[in-house]
Amino acid sequence: MGNRVKGRVKKKSIKAASHSGMGSKRKLSRMGKKQKKDHSGIDATFIGRSACLRKLQISLKDFRRLCILKGIYPREPRGRTPGNKKGQVYYHIKDVRAIAHEPVLYKFREFRAFMKKVRIVNCTAVPNC
Repeated sequence: MGNRVKGRVKKKSIKAASHSGMGSKRKLSRMGKKQKKDHSGIDATFIGRSACLRKLQISLKDFRRLCILKGIYPREPRGRTPGNKKGQVYYHIKDVRAIAHEPVLYKFREFRAFMKKVRIVNCTAVPNC
C-alpha cells in the first residue's frame, strides 16, 4: 500500500503553496510578519493629551500640575504628525508610563475621592443643595 521508504522526506502535493517547503523562521525572514496597528512608528511612540488623560484617569487640571511637578513637556514628533492632526499636543509614551506609577498621582486620586465624600456630606446636611 505504501510506496514511501522509511527515512525519506514525504513528497509535497502539487497543490501545496510554493513557500510551504520553508521552515517557519525562514518564512518570516522572507515574507515578513504582519505588524499590528499602533505597535511601531510614530503612532506607537507618541500619544495625544486626551489619550493621556484617559490612560491616567485624571482631569486636565491635575495632569498639568503633575507635568509641572515631574518636569514632563509635550514633544513635537519628528516627521509627520500622527494621524495628520496639526496643532495637537503630543507626549512621549515613556513619559506617560513613568507618570502612571507616581505616588503623587495616587495622592491626587485620593484627594479627589475625599472631596467627593465632603460634597456628598454637605448636600445631605443642607437640604437645598
